Amino acid sequence: MASATRNQTAKKLVCIVGSDAFHQEMIGRIPEAKDWQLEQVLHRTDVQPNGTFDFDTLLNEARAIISGFDRPPDAIIGHLDFPVSALVSLLCRDHGLIAASPEAVARCEHKYWMRQYQQDALPDHTPRVVAINPFDPDIVRKPPLPFPFWLKPVKGHSSMLGYRVREASELTQALSACRRAIHRYGEPFNAFLKHLDPAELPTDKIDGNYAVAEELISEDQLFTFEGYRHKGETTIYGAIESRRSGRHMSSLSSYYYPAELPGEVVEAAQQQVTKVLTQVGFDNGPFNVEFFHDPETGALNLLEINTRLSKSHAPLFEIVDGCSHHKQIIELALGQTPDRPKRKGTSPMAAKFMVRSHEANGVVHTVPCQEEIDKLCALMPDLKVQLLVNEGQNLSELVDQDSYSFELMDVFLGGESAEFIEDAYRRCRDSLVFLIKPMDDTD
Repeated sequence: MASATRNQTAKKLVCIVGSDAFHQEMIGRIPEAKDWQLEQVLHRTDVQPNGTFDFDTLLNEARAIISGFDRPPDAIIGHLDFPVSALVSLLCRDHGLIAASPEAVARCEHKYWMRQYQQDALPDHTPRVVAINPFDPDIVRKPPLPFPFWLKPVKGHSSMLGYRVREASELTQALSACRRAIHRYGEPFNAFLKHLDPAELPTDKIDGNYAVAEELISEDQLFTFEGYRHKGETTIYGAIESRRSGRHMSSLSSYYYPAELPGEVVEAAQQQVTKVLTQVGFDNGPFNVEFFHDPETGALNLLEINTRLSKSHAPLFEIVDGCSHHKQIIELALGQTPDRPKRKGTSPMAAKFMVRSHEANGVVHTVPCQEEIDKLCALMPDLKVQLLVNEGQNLSELVDQDSYSFELMDVFLGGESAEFIEDAYRRCRDSLVFLIKPMDDTD
């Protein structure tokens, strides 16, 4: 018994904020996890509730959970957007752990502030952006930018409340939606800001209940680079291609890893993100950064920087590299030099497909049954399926959706090539059927 206790104590205590069984099990399959004591701090449903939430309540609950362990944590990480990214930064500050400062996290995650820092670092590669108060009655009469443009909240989630605005009537509709829902993340973000040093933040008074009007920068290809900053050095260790569908081609439909990109594009992206993160003061933390790329002209436009790894990419790294990229981020948080992914997985390529409904609203009539999923998994060893809706559920009740679709299911697949994976996905879609009964919002 004493030997077992000493062995457990020797393990590094690694806390994952806002996780769930799917991801905890995946992290546990990392070979180095034998040296970690993995502990979940808050569940995903705690930090992504169906409704409003109080940031300080979550922070206090997380602090209480961590204080209940028999020793201080050695690392604290997360893989979700705000509020998890903010909670992780504050909890790491509490315990003096390796992490980006909460102020740097705020400067990255506040859409208007990030663009201002980007403008300073990359004046020729920054779209025009204007901060607006969505409650200002004069906005429609005096549009902040020439049409078309994107309207987005300063702090949102999963493209929530992001609207492509082409004319005054669409601006009116977008502003109306913002006014109804912007406080859901705006107020918790304001609560986060109160924990920070005001001297380290911009003085423009643009808080979480503001929105931004942003010039269109969409190009043919969208890529995400997974990486981290450590002692002022930027490392990119993975490139993922994102494909889009639906109205305005704005809804993410699939991710492919590894993306096929020329080395000069990766190098240019690394140079851009290094300049911006240096300007922001972001260091000693993970990031994933999204870029639009035009293969014809070579144009590379930074869309946004997220101060975390992407949970959506984790199964893809496991399929291709043999383990999730949580490995790199936990090693970084423990003060170790992260290994690069090894390409020792079961397949040379992997993809995630997001099955969506583009109905304005509807009720889920039928979902795939577990027996159908199990049959496919027996045929396709790399297959993982996550159902995101239940029978009888009203689509409009789903939280954190983009403005033009509802996500029903996630499908992860591996294979020899993109064509092989797409054939397998079509077979999955033929077998895994959803029936959605359309309805009006007024029903």
